[in-house]
Amino acid sequence: MARYAFSPSLLALLERQHGVVTREQLVADGLSSAAVRRRLAGAWRLVAPGVVSVSREPLTEDARLVAALLMAGPRAVVTGAAAARRHGLTSARRPEVVDVLVPVNQASRSQAFVRVMRTRRMPDGTHHDGAIALAPVARAVGDLCRGSRDERDARAVVIEAVQRGRTSLDSLRHELFAGPRRGSALLRRALDAAATGAWSAPEHDLLVLLATSSTLPRPWPNPRLTTVSGRRLPTPDAWFDDVGLAVQVHSRLHHSGADDWDRTVRADSALAEAGVLRLSITPHEISATPRDVLARIERLHASRSPNDRPAVVMEPRGPGVR
Repeated sequence: MARYAFSPSLLALLERQHGVVTREQLVADGLSSAAVRRRLAGAWRLVAPGVVSVSREPLTEDARLVAALLMAGPRAVVTGAAAARRHGLTSARRPEVVDVLVPVNQASRSQAFVRVMRTRRMPDGTHHDGAIALAPVARAVGDLCRGSRDERDARAVVIEAVQRGRTSLDSLRHELFAGPRRGSALLRRALDAAATGAWSAPEHDLLVLLATSSTLPRPWPNPRLTTVSGRRLPTPDAWFDDVGLAVQVHSRLHHSGADDWDRTVRADSALAEAGVLRLSITPHEISATPRDVLARIERLHASRSPNDRPAVVMEPRGPGVR
């Protein structure tokens, strides 16, 4: 960008649009079409039809979203995985293409890394962050699930969206029934998973596994635990209240840093100090050796009696409540 003397107005536009502009915006700022072509042969590049990056560097994630919106037209809205990530849902994978919604009567087609989805249901309550227009969380998650082929990924995003309070089960159910039936099966099953109260996909896998046991009582997902004196205890992923058994799923994803691991160790210690029996397992164990995991939990539960239960008060917790 430093090689050219941009006008103050163009500099402001480039900052707002994360370094991408349309040819029309460049011409409107005073550059001739010939000047734009010359610069495209040098330090600039065309990243989508009619959309120019004033750098040869790879586009940032935000720049990709702006470029997709500029290509698709002024009423376009980002949806799907790209919007879910921009809303802060870390379970959403970075998509190869950016999905954008446009009105059904708008002539626009998918090109480059942009997939244009014409719809009669342009979302209300569009979220604007500078030049980036995002579909609401429920719509973004719904479109992600309808376009996904990976049930586990879809389930993880729905559970995260609900448990982190980014949207509600009711809003997602409304999106399920208001949207197209095609591709809705994954969204429906993901909603069923979120309704169990699991806080993550591995926790849901654990609850599904526990439900297959013929000897274990019903586990409580993510209950509030306190001592009789009212001191708050860490929340186990699954809790057997009859004997005071806590089952924890320890995932590398949530222990990526030293601070995360320290918090986990402190939480386990706090439960131990309150007399709670704990069993820790990993997501890999649940998927690779589910029978062994279930047998371990059944044996540990059978080794305890209600007389062994620690003096801990349990309060059930519903989906989306932390």
